[in-house]
Amino acid sequence: MKQIRKRFTYANVMASIAVFLCLGGATAIAANQLSKNSVGTKQLKKNAVTAAKIKKNAVTTAKIKNSAITGAKVKDGSLSGADINAGTLATVPNAASANSAKSLTGQTTFAIRLGFGQSQVIATNGVVSFVANCKQEGGSDYAEILNQTSINGAVAGGEDDFEGGATDYLNVDTPPSSRQLVYQSATAGTIEVTAEIDQGFVLGPDGKGLVANSEGIILGINYGGPGCYIAGVVNAVG
Repeated sequence: MKQIRKRFTYANVMASIAVFLCLGGATAIAANQLSKNSVGTKQLKKNAVTAAKIKKNAVTTAKIKNSAITGAKVKDGSLSGADINAGTLATVPNAASANSAKSLTGQTTFAIRLGFGQSQVIATNGVVSFVANCKQEGGSDYAEILNQTSINGAVAGGEDDFEGGATDYLNVDTPPSSRQLVYQSATAGTIEVTAEIDQGFVLGPDGKGLVANSEGIILGINYGGPGCYIAGVVNAVG
């Protein structure tokens, strides 16, 4: 016992305390160091992750659940024409009048607005019709009026046809590029407004047809907003 007391000096006591402090500190440090991938959903406190803790641009499309973002989450007026697939939209309010003009007798004046990807019947007489069309293609925006027939054997003439003085036979399956009455194009996103002065027509085998008055067709592209403004005067014949 005396030998133990002899060795139990002040220096020994201080050295022992230092060892215990070092070991205790090391244990504390080790406890505060988390290994990689050791924190899961169970370790996260409810409501612990706030908006301030999310890195800017860190949330990508792949991280968003399908159908998770609803209309209530989209700011009013924040979506532009370029963000909307116009082909999925119903008839726009100003174009509703085009649907009511499907059976024409005499003369009608029309003015409609269409989004890109939309079409509306302007007028119908017998088996033939004029159809307003608004589209984007090859880096350009187009506003056009197409001839249309529900049976084969109609004839039609339009802007390009009258330059050569010729008419074309029109069938049910005639492609749109060969059914243009009048059209106007512009570089995508730019504004263009024009008045077409060439008179055009479509005539069915039943003897009933439609005629667009000379200087009576206005084609506007991106005028007053993205899309097409198409207006004019149409006469029924036969």
